[in-house]
Order: sequence, then C-alpha cells, then structure tokens
Amino acid sequence: MTLRLLVLISAFAAGPAVSQAAPPTGDRGKRLLPKIFEEVAQPAVVSTARIQSDGKDAALGLIVTKTGHILTKGSELRGVITVKLQDGTSYDAEYVGYHKPTDLALLKIDADDLVPGKIAAGKTAEPGSWVAVTGITSEPIAVGIISSGPRKLYGEESRIENANKGYIGIRFESATDEGKVVIAEVVKGAAADKGGLKAGDVILEVAGVKLKNRDSLPELLDNYKPGDKLTVLVARKKKGEDEPEELSFKLTLSPRSEMSRGDMQNVFGGELSGRRAGFPTVIQHDTIVLPRDCGGPLVDLEGRIVGLNIARAGRVETWALPAEVINPVLKDLKDGKYPAPKNSKVKSSKE
Repeated sequence: MTLRLLVLISAFAAGPAVSQAAPPTGDRGKRLLPKIFEEVAQPAVVSTARIQSDGKDAALGLIVTKTGHILTKGSELRGVITVKLQDGTSYDAEYVGYHKPTDLALLKIDADDLVPGKIAAGKTAEPGSWVAVTGITSEPIAVGIISSGPRKLYGEESRIENANKGYIGIRFESATDEGKVVIAEVVKGAAADKGGLKAGDVILEVAGVKLKNRDSLPELLDNYKPGDKLTVLVARKKKGEDEPEELSFKLTLSPRSEMSRGDMQNVFGGELSGRRAGFPTVIQHDTIVLPRDCGGPLVDLEGRIVGLNIARAGRVETWALPAEVINPVLKDLKDGKYPAPKNSKVKSSKE
C-alpha cells in the first residue's frame, strides 16, 4: 500500500464508513473514496471482464488463465454470451462448466496472452477491512468495509433458489404415486391459471423435460425468468373416463406474487440478485453492488483478490465468496468435474 493511500484511508476511517458507488452530490469525501483505491485496484481491473447476455450487461467476471478462461456468476447466464475486456475487445464465449452450490461458472473465449487475476491463498478477509469492487474501468465500482468475515449460511439463507425466476403458480399434492407430479392447487391469476392448468392434472413434461418428481420443477425453472414462455404437457382424466388424456398448454411465466416483508423492504433499496442464497460460505460487505456488477473481484488495501462478489443480498448488503472457497472450485471446473448444465438457457453464438 502506498503512503498516500494509507494517509487518506486513515483520514476517512476517522469518520463514518461509506460505501456507495454513486454518493450524494456535495459529499466530497464519498466521491473521492473510489478514486483513492484506483492504484491498489489496478492489477485486479486488468483481470476483470464484462459479461453480456444477448447484448445486455449481465455480470462481471475474473480472468483466471492467460488463454481465456473466465470465472463469473452462473445464474445470470442466458442467451448468447459475450465477454468484453478492459481494452474494449469483445469475444463470443463458450460455457464450459458450472458449480451450483457456489453459483460459479467457467467461460472460455478464444484469446491468449491475457492477464489472469491472482486469487489470494487462505483466509485473508477480516471484518472491518476496507475493500473495493472492481469493474473494467480504472475507478472501482464501489468501496466499503467487510462487515462479516467468512461465515456459513443457515435456515432460509442456505436454500439454493433463484428468487427472480419465472413463476408458474401451482402447489403439489404432498403424497402421490411414485413417478407422478400431481397439481393440488392452481394459484388464481398466475401463469398456470391463465394457461389453463387445473388441480388434478399430472404434469408429464415442462419445456420438453420429463419431471422425475415435484422437486425437479423448481430446479428447472431456475433457467427461466418472468415473461419467458414454455410448454407444459399434462395428463388429465375427464369425468366418466378411465384413461387420462394428454394435453399441451403454453404458459407465459409471471413474477412471484408473494414476497416476505423483508424482501419488500430490501427491494425498495434497488434490485437484488436473483440467486442470493444457498452459498456454502460468504463474506459480507456494505458496498452497494448492482446484480449486473456481481461476479467480479473484491480486493483489499494490498490489492489482493480476497473474494468474488456473488450476490447483492440486501439493500446495503453484498455477499462475496471467499478465496478459500473459490480456489478448489476453480480447479475442479478447469478439470471438467462440473460441466455446464444440459438444460441451460445459454446458446451458442452460432445458433
């Protein structure tokens, strides 16, 4: 750390901690914080990439090999994926692998002589430490403080679920014959209701995928967002007939109609990440990072990459995967242990 940076950070530390990337007009201190971090964050910046889905910003990523491998947030990947580097060049990306517990995905672009980011070894993220979130510009996206060191998630926070996925609006029977997925209730006004599904229907396929059990539907819907259309094949038994009839229905998925009070309060502070729970271990920091800016490096005052931002989990709460979680998963992804999911919504640029 340079002497200039140490002196300036010490001066700011004497006042209240601030982390907004776009602070209020007139507060000069808040505006200067990202500028102060430019020097130490620069090595991570050159290893940061912008990930786009169908031409729109979806996430950030970390270059991890000089030959074009990039680590990013997998649940944001859909459509045709392109990667934009700091020098402005863009590449079509191949979806190489995905590790669901961490939501880390590995991409590959046809490039060489890139500058890979060096992820810190061991536990380096300490509560109270200053950190910066890097993008592909020289100035960090946000600066803040680690409020909680690596910790495990429990209860609702430990469940893997995409909160922004498409919503069908059905409830299943609690006990059914083996192999049957039976609708117990259709939520009024939801996609299933508008599309024509009824209680008692046995779901056979969704989007061409056969359902093994009722738990497989939520997992399949992780790849769909509100507004997406899909086809549901059901078996429906008509009154007075012994054999059910197979019927096909086209549904337009809707947003979730029910949210907890906590979710509502958080949303008032801005958009949250769709997948924002179920991670094995996280670092919590107080920077405001938009969902499209997750997936990139979190650096400390020494310029070390201590984590990868994985979710905006609350109004002023961002989670990052710590280095000790990332490194072994990255190795397994490179080794092909976790291939890209077959039901992924990611398309080849040639399609």
